[in-house]
This record gives sequence, structure tokens and C-alpha cells, in this order.
Amino acid sequence: MRDETDGAAPGGIATRGLAAGGLRRLLTLLGRAFRRRCPYCGGSGVFRGWFELRETCPTCGVSFSREEGYFLGAMLVNLLVAEGLAVGVVVALMITSDLSLLPLEVVGIGLAVGLPILFYPYSRLLWMAIDLQLDPPEKQTQRQLRADQIGR
Repeated sequence: MRDETDGAAPGGIATRGLAAGGLRRLLTLLGRAFRRRCPYCGGSGVFRGWFELRETCPTCGVSFSREEGYFLGAMLVNLLVAEGLAVGVVVALMITSDLSLLPLEVVGIGLAVGLPILFYPYSRLLWMAIDLQLDPPEKQTQRQLRADQIGR
């Protein structure tokens, strides 16, 4: 496996095309998350279908398996973003339209149920992006690559 790590320490985990830190790195990570790509390398195909995150990236081989409860933060991101959008849309409709209470409730309930489902895969990748920004893997060796595990 070719190491295209930007600024990785010896023995660190490869991250392709990521700046060492700062706003540029964050924007790259967020862009990868919103395009449903691997936060480490930018490779596609990290999901099987809409909901199921693969155990490893098919491009770089990094393992997405983490400790128990790792993706609890993703649930928080999902809830905050999806429900915040739902409330924002309903409040905007209350202010700008003359809809009665029943249509507002229907829109609000539909958004409150639908947005978390639609946003679910993005929230998992956003959580990994936040983790990569705050705790860069280039300085760690605990996160194993599949290629390292199978002896390439």
C-alpha cells in the first residue's frame, strides 16, 4: 500500500490529501462526509446500501470498527442537525405563511421523522470527520489498516 499521508508520524495511519491541521483539513473532511466518502482517503463505497457502514474502507482498508459506543456521538449529530432543521422549517413556515396548526403539525412531524433517517449515513461520517479533526490518526497507531492486518 502506498503511503500518501500528509504529515504522518512514523507508524501513523495514512490519510490521503489531508492538510496537517486547521480549516483546510476540516473543510476536506466535511466535504468527504457530505459526499459519503471515506474520511481517511476520500474513496467511495464505504456504505452497503443507505444505512450499513462497511467494516473497512474498500479503497484504503482503514477499519471503521471502533470501541463500543463510538457512534453515540453520531446519533447526537444526527438528532441536533435533523431536528434543528425540522424546527427551523416549521418556525419559518409559521412566520412566513398563514397555514393553520394542522398543516404545520403534519409538516413538523414528517420532518421530525424523515430527516433523521435521511441524514443518518451523513451523521456517521460527520462524526468520524470531527474525530479525525480533533484527534488526528497520523499520531496514533491503534487504528489498524486492513492491509496491515493481512500482512501486505
